[in-house]
Amino acid sequence: MDAGGRYGIHPSWRGYEAPIDYRMFEPEPVEAARLTRKYEGHPDIAVMPFALGAVPDTTIDLFITAHHGYIGATPPNPASLWFGEVRPEEGTVQGSITVPATTLDAYIDANGGRADFLKIDVESHELRVLEGAGRALDRALGVRVELQFDDSFVGQTASSIFHHMIDERDFRLMRFDYDGKGQALSYLTVDGNYGTLCGCDALFVRKFPSIEAWGGEETAAGLVKLAVFALRNGMPDFSVVCLNRLHATGWRVGDEEPEVHRYLRKLFILAAARLRLQSWDLYDLAVDDYRRFFGMQMPTRHEIYESEWLNPN
Repeated sequence: MDAGGRYGIHPSWRGYEAPIDYRMFEPEPVEAARLTRKYEGHPDIAVMPFALGAVPDTTIDLFITAHHGYIGATPPNPASLWFGEVRPEEGTVQGSITVPATTLDAYIDANGGRADFLKIDVESHELRVLEGAGRALDRALGVRVELQFDDSFVGQTASSIFHHMIDERDFRLMRFDYDGKGQALSYLTVDGNYGTLCGCDALFVRKFPSIEAWGGEETAAGLVKLAVFALRNGMPDFSVVCLNRLHATGWRVGDEEPEVHRYLRKLFILAAARLRLQSWDLYDLAVDDYRRFFGMQMPTRHEIYESEWLNPN
């Protein structure tokens, strides 16, 4: 479930080689119409032309900004570093519109399905979306949510997201998705030292005990999906932890391998191939783990290059 679908499917989900039901919520009418046209003919991607928030069956006002990437329910703060120094023209509010809104829980109740993963990027309206997704979060495996460390928008801070996800919902914060440096505020960036971290995405995952409490196939499916999520979101080390927990359950693939499990094998092989450039000893550990986790020998280097599955281009 993608709250804030502007510009399309998130890069971490593009090219996903397993069955997917991707639903994006984009309330701004012009962009929603564009996305609907863009994904026509893609039955696994649906565009919902309304907003998500904390209250079902209501409306919210969207502030239309000069740069459309900042359109949202919270106006930009011109006194902030981001809109005052870095992007001084882009946050100018040019008008507002009223759009329909509901909660993620109400949407799922009415339309079915369940949210294995959430991506929330709604310009400082993220907490409201999370508050309206209480039951969805009861089963969600992973959450990508945008944080604001500076006062780029009015009314929400990163600490409120941390409190909600860590203290109230018992998710684990895994990483911040950024390059290790903040935003450069001027030309004087000497020796690579610069920056203020105004905002970035944070990745949260469900803790293992609650997944393992589901039992049987549900636990196995959850751990497989979470391992894939880890490999697609800059957490390859965590995928090994997921696979260890899966192996410990005693679950094994039956006569027909699930497509998502096959995709997990592919991602593991490709990650291990890159690991070989760092250390042969670490690569040997990956080879041993592949045999242990998947019950087969990992392809050799030339087999990877010659495989249409692993090297299609």
